[in-house]
Formats: sequence, C-alpha cells, structure tokens
Amino acid sequence: MSDIPFTFRQLEYFSAIAAEGSLSAAARRCHVSASALALAVDELERHMSLQLVVRRKGHGVTLTPAGSRVLSLARGLLTDAETLAADAWQASTTLTGRFRLGCFSTLAPFFLPAVVQEFQASHPQLEIDCVEASAPELHEMLLQGRLDAALLYSVDVSAQLDFDVVREHRPHVVVGEDHPFAGRGEVHLGELLTEPLVVLDVQPTRQNTRNIFAALDLAPTIGHVTTSFELARCLVGRGAGYAILFQHPATDLTYDGHVVRTIPIADDVPPTITGLARPAGSPRTARYRALHEFLRGWREPAPVG
Repeated sequence: MSDIPFTFRQLEYFSAIAAEGSLSAAARRCHVSASALALAVDELERHMSLQLVVRRKGHGVTLTPAGSRVLSLARGLLTDAETLAADAWQASTTLTGRFRLGCFSTLAPFFLPAVVQEFQASHPQLEIDCVEASAPELHEMLLQGRLDAALLYSVDVSAQLDFDVVREHRPHVVVGEDHPFAGRGEVHLGELLTEPLVVLDVQPTRQNTRNIFAALDLAPTIGHVTTSFELARCLVGRGAGYAILFQHPATDLTYDGHVVRTIPIADDVPPTITGLARPAGSPRTARYRALHEFLRGWREPAPVG
C-alpha cells in the first residue's frame, strides 16, 4: 500500500477555507496564519495533482468541480476521524464498554470468579468477557488483538508482551491429613525425597517444580503425574504422596471428601509471580488500570477445612 499523499490537518484547513470562503476568515477559525493555510492547500493540490480552489484577489476563494468532490470525501474522513478519536478517548479514560480478559487455565478458578462478580459489580457499565486458555494460546490472542489483557505466570511472558505484577506466590507442600508431617509448621524438601511426588504436569507448574528441586540440588521420587490440579489434591488426600503447589484453594477438603494439609517450605525457594500481560507498548487504559488495582488488592479467602 502506497503512502497516503495528504494529512488530516491539510484536509481540515481545506474544509475551513471552503466553509469560510476566504483564506483570512479560515485562518482566524483555525488559529493559524493565512500563509500557513495557503501552503497547506498548495501541498494538498500538488500531492493530489488536482486544482481544488480558485483564488481571486478581493473575491475570496471558490472551489473547482474537483475541489467540490474532494471536499465531500474530506469531510466524511474528518467526521470518521473525530468519531474514532472520541471512541478511543472513551475507551482509554472511562470504565465502560467491553473488556476481553484471558486467563491461564489453572489460574482461572482462583481469579475469575472475583473478577466476574466483585469487579463487575463495582463497574456495571463495563462488560467483562473471560477466556480460559493455555499460555501459548493467550500469547497469540493478545498479539492478534483478540484480548485486551491476560492473567499469566511471569515465566510465560515473552518480550512481545508487557507485564504488570499482580501477586507473588510462595510454593508449598501439600500432604494428606494422616501424613506424619501434617501438623508441622514447615518442612525441608530433603525430608520428602523418599516419598512419591505427585506432579502437576501443567506448564509452567511442572517447570517451576523442577527448578525448585534443581536449585536445592535435590532429585525427587516421581510418583503420579496428572494435568489436573484437583486430581493432584485428591491423590495426596488419599495418601498417594505429596505435591508442591502454588495456589491455595479456600478449603482443605478434596473433591472426593479427603482432607489435605498445607505446609510452608523451609528452604529458600523463589516465589512464582502472576500478573496482567498486554501487547508491548500498548497503553494502560482506565479499564486496564482499574482491573490491575482490583487484582492487586484482592485476596483469596483463608483456607478452611
């Protein structure tokens, strides 16, 4: 596609000259000099290879037939540009309209209910559309403009995205209520090496778990592997091993009626970070800022069991 051979400012000046009928009157309307307007119209005519106006000293300016046709199209473009600017201003400064939020699948149960209910209730004129997907799918949807933002782990954010931290999550050990360590205030991972590890095989959880053991120069005994967060808890609740998880459900009761206990890790392990991602360089609109502030301030209910 070739470069557009005119600017909106040139069209604005041309429209003002046509409306006022003289360079001096149009100059006062546009708050510029008459010579600046004349130069703008000269440039517009040169780039379009058309004569748009006829200037008669003492008799003002009249349009040529070509100028009349261009004026009609120019005013349509200017109106559309004003509408676009108004819509963009509203989207960036007001909490109305549609906001498309993506969320990594394992994070969705912990964040989206509060967004849909509490955040939506606080901003009734803002329509939230939520999409659950894998990290690569969310990445593509952001770059394609199909999402305004996405909740992701920081390790899944590429250089093509900007990232605003929402929360740090300390990994913890989960054991069954009958486990010898169930009443402990903390546990070193080295104490669990002979027991089977129930691995949550969802990225980045599995990689984060692997990194934790590698940082401590430990090799766990792999037991069961599952892609289901709740199945991992169910297996642990039945005594099939222990798990390392990053999210805290509001209850210690598993789907199948068993109880699990959460134990902080005594070792120095790095936290996992979640946050809002958006295309690199895109603005933090009022809607984005409001959602980020809500997520930063919101906390999950304390676990009960």
